[in-house]
Amino acid sequence: MATGGTEGEHEARASSSSASDGQVVREVVVGEEVRETDEYRISTEFYDSYKQYSALLRSEGEPPKQEQLEALQTQLRVMASNVMRLRLFSPNEELDDINTADLKFLLVPYLLAEVTAATRDMESRLSSLKRALVYWRAFSADCQRLQVAHADDLRAIDRSPEDALDPASKREEKIDRYKRCKELDQKAAYLFSKKREVCGDEFHWGAGGSFDEDMERELVLALLGRAVASVPDQISSTEQELPLLEMMMARGGPGTGPIERPPPAEKPMIVRIQDKAELNKLYREMVFQCPYELPTVTLAEVAEAEMAEMHEREAAKFHHDRRSGADEADRWWSGDRQGAREDAEEEQKIYKDRDWDDWKDDHPWGSGNKNTNMG
Repeated sequence: MATGGTEGEHEARASSSSASDGQVVREVVVGEEVRETDEYRISTEFYDSYKQYSALLRSEGEPPKQEQLEALQTQLRVMASNVMRLRLFSPNEELDDINTADLKFLLVPYLLAEVTAATRDMESRLSSLKRALVYWRAFSADCQRLQVAHADDLRAIDRSPEDALDPASKREEKIDRYKRCKELDQKAAYLFSKKREVCGDEFHWGAGGSFDEDMERELVLALLGRAVASVPDQISSTEQELPLLEMMMARGGPGTGPIERPPPAEKPMIVRIQDKAELNKLYREMVFQCPYELPTVTLAEVAEAEMAEMHEREAAKFHHDRRSGADEADRWWSGDRQGAREDAEEEQKIYKDRDWDDWKDDHPWGSGNKNTNMG
């Protein structure tokens, strides 16, 4: 979320502390996460994050892996917390007051929502979608305050169930939104291509050469408008999926069969947060919480468990090999069956050669060639 204005690119540095070897390190704290680095450039983080987002969620290829989504989600949460800490946006400033170099950071909550909603882990998908709804609405609140994107898209995001449109009006609204999305996609693709021609990298943010600051601003505004236009459909589909996920978790989670339960007394309701201050507070709590699950065992306990498991596997393999060797010796070499193995192998070879000769007699050479006579 936006809270305080600066100019140009920003660097987030926390207070310095002396390491055990006497060197000075920098700490950037996010929730309970501490990153040690010489300097943290938020512009570089945005470059890496947006490039990964485009490769994982915008490209037509294999679906992203859960590990990649989790790593990108953590990176975006770190960047979102630094955007708030640096106070890049002030609640009193207008869109024209925001520096072009800072404008792209308005996309951070949207990127965080998209990556969070794309999770493939069905165990945690319910909580992920609930967080994604908060991120989408926080993003739309910023865009609505700054009057970014089309007014119809912003109204569709905040529309209450009581103000639902009739089917004809809803269809017309979706058609208009689709046309806007197509125009904005074409505009962004053109500007990205111009940036690639000038800078060699379409994700190299900033003006340079013939790609001036006005073109950079137009590109970011096109991306913001396209993002806002996609939020109503994303929120609608997510709110439709939530009751299904709640039913699945009530049955015991993914992979469990249905169980008979009494019908609910009332239809499930979706709570909408209309208070912008409450939405901002909820977004901050989600961004600043620990981005990963805390460990419940120590490294020594994990090592002991892995060593015990390895010893069990080795013991089981040893007993299996010994039993197999004993069965083999008893079958071929024990008692009065000396040499029986060689006789069995020789007999098997004779039968195999005999079957092969019979097959060649039934299928003479050239019998499968339909274009010439058989030999």
